Amino acid sequence: MRLQPFFIALLMLAGVGCSPTPQVEKTSDVPAESIRVSGNGIYYWKNVFELNDTERNFLTEHQVKRLYLRFFDVVPADPGSSSNYHIEYEAVPSPTVSFRDTVPEGVEIVPVVYITIEALRLINSSFSDYSSLIVERILNMADFHDLGALREVQLDCDWTQQTQEGYFALCQAVRDQLAPLGIQLSCTIRLWQLACACPPVDRGVLMLYNTGNITDPDTRNSILDLDDVKAYLKGQPYGLPLDIGYPVFSWYVWFRDNGFMGLFHQRPDNDTVVKAGDVLRYEHVGFDELHAVDSFVRLNMPDDDASVILFTLDSANLSNYTSDEIRQLYRHY
Repeated sequence: MRLQPFFIALLMLAGVGCSPTPQVEKTSDVPAESIRVSGNGIYYWKNVFELNDTERNFLTEHQVKRLYLRFFDVVPADPGSSSNYHIEYEAVPSPTVSFRDTVPEGVEIVPVVYITIEALRLINSSFSDYSSLIVERILNMADFHDLGALREVQLDCDWTQQTQEGYFALCQAVRDQLAPLGIQLSCTIRLWQLACACPPVDRGVLMLYNTGNITDPDTRNSILDLDDVKAYLKGQPYGLPLDIGYPVFSWYVWFRDNGFMGLFHQRPDNDTVVKAGDVLRYEHVGFDELHAVDSFVRLNMPDDDASVILFTLDSANLSNYTSDEIRQLYRHY
């Protein structure tokens, strides 16, 4: 089938378990000048790229060298959509970040693509075709928005035992297309995946957030809990170099009759949504907790080349931490 409209149509709008998978040798022909170097990083996960003064100052003060910018998600197509590409393709890019601002000088952009499990199941055996579309879309967006030369692309996916084989096939296909361009591929790694085979990528980001069961009303803090980290991180070797992702965000988890209802990123003030008797569990990771986790991580993952990547660049959330606290989390100044 023809797949090109997947890219053209939107360009200008711009359980747990493991199965054994053979390790894939790393590509050796990536030009030396394109290899990424260690440095402080942060994610940007909004649909519109626009920085305020506080966020720009944060990048400068903490010498953030790498901005992991979510370009688009890959999601199932909407059968009810009137768009031709939605009719023709089972998985499509949506939403796509739009730019109302320029990237600060000296900050490298790492495009991130989030792939939903539902989309991963739909594209099934067409991984080579879809990898071409993903890579082409990334490259054209970077060129159209004048984001500079890319050295790294990242895939983010909550893959499971049932989808591991397909996800690894997609990673391999994307990596094969990026390597001749001197671009490395990274992906996110959840704690439980440390016991699994490594995806065929150049490096990973160990996501030390969303570690608990968010739907359990008895969970203390689903964003991050040191006990959850200790249960998985036991100093065992992993077959990929890993950077570390830490949470600097908060939310309200909504329950009704002990049943999970959803999330609010701000406390709702509309009583037509939250009813009497509902419970809102406020979750936020204070610096003391982050520092304790970071100390444990440094002891069990003693890698001087590892970079810390915070999630996410948002002045409201970052205001909960002092500059000195952020400096203690970051490793490269």
